[in-house]
Amino acid sequence: MIGIVQPDSGNITSICDSVARLGRDYRLLPQPELDGVTHLILPGQGRFGAVMRYLNRTGWGDALVQWVAAGKPLVGICVGLQVLFESSEEDEDAGLGILPGRVELLRAPKRPMMGWAPVAFRNIDLPAGDAYFVNSYVVHESEHAVATVTYGLPFAAAVARDNVVAFQFHPEKSGAWGQEVLKCCLT
Repeated sequence: MIGIVQPDSGNITSICDSVARLGRDYRLLPQPELDGVTHLILPGQGRFGAVMRYLNRTGWGDALVQWVAAGKPLVGICVGLQVLFESSEEDEDAGLGILPGRVELLRAPKRPMMGWAPVAFRNIDLPAGDAYFVNSYVVHESEHAVATVTYGLPFAAAVARDNVVAFQFHPEKSGAWGQEVLKCCLT
């Protein structure tokens, strides 16, 4: 059973449709009710601070930290990647601190980055392909980066550590390749 954290931001429908196309059962989880859940997806669009306030208000903040500490699989998408870090330049709210580092404003002549860019992974068994990005904030450097993209300056397109993998791009909006990436992460 795939649990999809419902953080009051972003397009949850495309995540649900993507998981359904994989033939996997899922539950939308506005609260951390995790009985029977084997994998969690933490999606998000919007502001770092708004998502963190939601996670803390609903008990998800502590639940996500405990989930990861227990070695259970977590997939973060977009702001779902960003909140895994300690802080963000976007807002004063603290992140989950699951990964060390800070989210910063995208250093590029035009923001937001909106469109396609090639992604090739390293040190993780995921296929290369073209990913769809929509973002103004990024992690420019991380020891846990497993893919980088250059838009202005390089940034982490994906990070991974142990049972956590997270994408700055939207695999659920990245066509057949994105479906394959999610499939690899949810098996």
